[in-house]
Amino acid sequence: MRPKLKPLAEQVMVITGGNSGIGLAVARKAASAGAAVVLAARDEASLRRACDEINAAGGRAHPVIGDAASGEEAERVARAATARFGRFDSWVDASGDPRTLVHAAEAAVRHVQSRKGVGALVGFGSVIAEAARAELKRGGHAISATMIKLPADWRPDKVAEGVVDAALFAAARPMGHMAVAPGGRRLTLLTEAQKHRGLVLGVGLLALAATAAWLGRERIATAAKPQIRRAVAPLILAAAKRRPVQAVELMVRHPRQALKLARALR
Repeated sequence: MRPKLKPLAEQVMVITGGNSGIGLAVARKAASAGAAVVLAARDEASLRRACDEINAAGGRAHPVIGDAASGEEAERVARAATARFGRFDSWVDASGDPRTLVHAAEAAVRHVQSRKGVGALVGFGSVIAEAARAELKRGGHAISATMIKLPADWRPDKVAEGVVDAALFAAARPMGHMAVAPGGRRLTLLTEAQKHRGLVLGVGLLALAATAAWLGRERIATAAKPQIRRAVAPLILAAAKRRPVQAVELMVRHPRQALKLARALR
């Protein structure tokens, strides 16, 4: 079960490596969505420029100069975020240093747990390091981590929109693992399916019923329809409530299929 986190617009987000590349792109988009961002990096000049830019655009950004690959420095970043905004809800590590994710996990668990809340940790790579996993395990359910696998053609000097969107999604709805498709413009089909499990399950069950009817088993399909409807309808409604804009867009793009689905669930 996914933990209940604050919506992105209500979050305070720590971003290590937030002065350039993925980190800066995530900070810009998070701030434009209403989140307060705490950017941490070693390069003071670029870090202050990034925060000044975000603040000038109407966002809320606070710089912390330091290298969170050190446990002491990661703790200092966490304390600075708490001192400036009263708390933090998520931590996105775009530093590229695997040590940072470990210390970020340790600091996040300690600070979020102290206020009896829940939070998210987002990193980039195929798997989370064993040391970071151990820190999260010690924290129980305080922090949920998501690792985002970058596409093989990803270039550090060209931030892909799909990578940024994945990080922001994971900050509010941790998924464990996400993957960005080649080109970086969208998530892989498997990750998209995992984002909308209820909708995918509903479509799958309806497809099974349709297949049964097509194979000449109308009686089975007819008998199963009430059970399928009772099982599927709540899942589809829940998915639509979580992603109302996307649900409307799907209905507009596929009106005939939406009508058939509505009729099937009546």
